[in-house]
Amino acid sequence: MYEDIVVKQNNYRLNYKLKIYGITGDCPALKLILNFIGHGGYCCCWFCYLKGEHIGNKRQYYHQQQLVMRGTKQYSEESVKAEQKQTNIYGHLGKSILENLLDVPLPQAIIIDYLHVTLLGLAKTIILSIYHQLIPIQRTQLDEQLKQQQFPHFFNRKMRAVSNFAYVKATELRNMLFYGILPNLEPFLSNQQLSHLSLFICAIRLLHSQPTFGKATSQIADQLFNQFYRDHNLYYTGLQNFVLHLHAHYS
Repeated sequence: MYEDIVVKQNNYRLNYKLKIYGITGDCPALKLILNFIGHGGYCCCWFCYLKGEHIGNKRQYYHQQQLVMRGTKQYSEESVKAEQKQTNIYGHLGKSILENLLDVPLPQAIIIDYLHVTLLGLAKTIILSIYHQLIPIQRTQLDEQLKQQQFPHFFNRKMRAVSNFAYVKATELRNMLFYGILPNLEPFLSNQQLSHLSLFICAIRLLHSQPTFGKATSQIADQLFNQFYRDHNLYYTGLQNFVLHLHAHYS
């Protein structure tokens, strides 16, 4: 039981009960605060026991229809065991300093960081991969199209050329992913690859907008993303990475 936060002001005594429902951050930050193995190791997912495969100096996480999830009891017991034995137990390196602070138990309290995992992670990786699949003259044409794309005045940022992605902002990636990339890629990609990319875009839009289809919205998004994940290696080589896998836990 934790004491209330008490604030005294003008002879009034105000009691505040602080409840902590979740923790979020990019993958390196969560690794540290959760006392977990990094995304290059086996069983690095905080939500399930997917081991991954080491292929070509990279850890790859291929699609699995049925994931074995980490329950709250198993998560706690394994972290305690790792603490006691000072060894890696299914990704745990020990107990997290958050364990006794959170009002929602781990791993349910972990919130995937949409900005780093989706926009600066998977979306950026996919766009760059497609860009490098094009021949040089097509890359130049695509860059010009993106720079000249018109947006309504209330869009704070337009799209930038893919060749200038070193300093790209998450807002620019969001605008490109949701509004600009599909029509601008239409002259360069096959209908099959465009359709595959559309699965990802539609899934993310459903998850990060109002529930268009009510309670079924997240289920529809999950079905779309699972199809995208299942066929991912048909269009992208060596990119079945941890941030791709994390999207399987969004819904």
